[in-house]
Amino acid sequence: MSDQDQAPKNCNAIISKLFQIVVNLTEEQQLTLLCHAEDLYAKEKRVSMRKTCKIPVSYATDCRVFSNDIKNISDSGLFIETKKPLIVGDEIVMSFRLEGFDKPFKMKGDITRTTSKGVGVEFKNISPYLREMIDLLLKRMK
Repeated sequence: MSDQDQAPKNCNAIISKLFQIVVNLTEEQQLTLLCHAEDLYAKEKRVSMRKTCKIPVSYATDCRVFSNDIKNISDSGLFIETKKPLIVGDEIVMSFRLEGFDKPFKMKGDITRTTSKGVGVEFKNISPYLREMIDLLLKRMK
């Protein structure tokens, strides 16, 4: 049997073992595992490195306004910690204030992913000025 023929059998065996392990976990353990898997998957898809932070943010989508915290930020987007039911593909308008900057940052983005912990947002149509300010912010962050 060739390596190509063996690959599906190995994959099926792994999936079967993983399924058995997950089934035997408590519901709380399953949710923890799911969150961890979502985080790993998201890291693989990321184009830019994100900086961890805790920045209060107000944001609106579909005529609803919310306030939560930005958990991490990069030059291409950010992650908002929220339990609100938001939808991938929706546009979001955000406003947040940063220490050392006179005016709040106001920008649009698209929700690119949702998890049990929050939403990933990709910046949309950022002005050169905002791009420069975000780059400056990222350089300041450790």
